[in-house]
Amino acid sequence: MTYTMMGRCSRTGHIGYAIATVSLNVGVVCPAVSRRGDLIVSQAYTNRRLKAEGARRLDEGMGAADLMAHLATTDPHFSYRQTGILKRDGDLAVHTGDDCKPWKGHVTGDGWLAMGNVLADEGVAQAMGAAFAESADQLLAERLMRALEAGRDAGGQKDLEGRHYTERSGRVATYGWDDDGYPELSEVDVRVDVHATAIAELRRQFDIVAPLSPFQHMKADDPATLMHPDQWEDQHLPARPPRYD
Repeated sequence: MTYTMMGRCSRTGHIGYAIATVSLNVGVVCPAVSRRGDLIVSQAYTNRRLKAEGARRLDEGMGAADLMAHLATTDPHFSYRQTGILKRDGDLAVHTGDDCKPWKGHVTGDGWLAMGNVLADEGVAQAMGAAFAESADQLLAERLMRALEAGRDAGGQKDLEGRHYTERSGRVATYGWDDDGYPELSEVDVRVDVHATAIAELRRQFDIVAPLSPFQHMKADDPATLMHPDQWEDQHLPARPPRYD
């Protein structure tokens, strides 16, 4: 009952994912980033060992297709898994097992993949891919957020009996190049673990948190002259967070 967008920005080399589901705490359970900054997401009947093993093998430089073949040999229940792999260079692989619940499947494009299970129909994944591809002029995190919203608006999660499942958790995360060699450091990372309308709440928090990235870099690079957070927020955040004393 999960849908995921994984994508790469060809202009910046940044990489990231957006994920949502009716299950709780999806942002912890399903995705992983390697120390090289490559991504793997394991969903459907999630096996967290797959993402851990995948991240280790990605650190060793294994290609996406080879890694997927390797994971298939390590998991006797691989037909119940849905797994996406995206490397920083755009190399990708995706697997939707035959025993995942329908609608299940995936679509891929240049440097991106959209996958899901227990969805209304194929149009959910197609809408996600289209939203991502059509917003190439936006920052990667915004493109991923739009893809998630497009999947929800195209029908989201629905079983064969027609029951709709509202998203209760979600996450959007992107990873950028770091001059000191830390590609696994996140640029934007917003997570909702428990909420009645998780994608709407994710968007609310995203609009506040996503613009904070420059300030976080200033904390690391120039702490001596750093302005007060409240002052910076007043000057730079379009969606003002709650005040504090």
